[in-house]
Amino acid sequence: MRKSAMVKSVLKTDWKSLSVVLLLILSGLTVTGQEQEETASASRKANLKKLLDYRYKGGFYSFEKKFNNTVTYPEIARMNCIMGIVVVAMKVDCDGNPNEIKMKTSLGYGTNEEITKLFRETKGEWNKCEDDKYTRFEIPIQFIIRGTETNTEDALFVCEGDPPGHNCNSDEYYLKKAKKALEKGNGKKALKNINFLLQRDPYNTTYSEMRTKAISILN
Repeated sequence: MRKSAMVKSVLKTDWKSLSVVLLLILSGLTVTGQEQEETASASRKANLKKLLDYRYKGGFYSFEKKFNNTVTYPEIARMNCIMGIVVVAMKVDCDGNPNEIKMKTSLGYGTNEEITKLFRETKGEWNKCEDDKYTRFEIPIQFIIRGTETNTEDALFVCEGDPPGHNCNSDEYYLKKAKKALEKGNGKKALKNINFLLQRDPYNTTYSEMRTKAISILN
């Protein structure tokens, strides 16, 4: 084989090898990003379970039973396909009194009232403590309609409702519409669909980045 031909062959082989390596690295980065989000969710839920085990009488599973027996899917929310995660922040002081109940993310349609009712009914059901670091809670509570595709990895407690008799849109439906609007430079339409996604999954960093992009288009 001539020298020039050998050099070309080596370069061609090296570029192929480099392409494979880059592809593997990029794939690894993607998986790592997903794993980080999943790990954060698992860690958040594990810490909340430990806190409830310590503060709530009977522990996490007793609180879960209380949730299931108290929270119902508001009919107006179910009929309007309202789904998503309400992140509720609250304080249970060291004497065991629940107060300062606030919705960091809200779905409306009666869901806030259901959650507020739950925590108010836990009065007298908390263990006392000696350190204020055990008084703050931030609990993700999810409302989902059976048969409608959505992420269910981030919520600590889930309230399920029956289908309303008509189709409710999946996460993928809103994601496709948001991506298409972004590609066309339609920030207003993209933002509308991204906000639906963030209601469904407020911890999703990809949705947050898409929202930032949509806002930049509007500005």
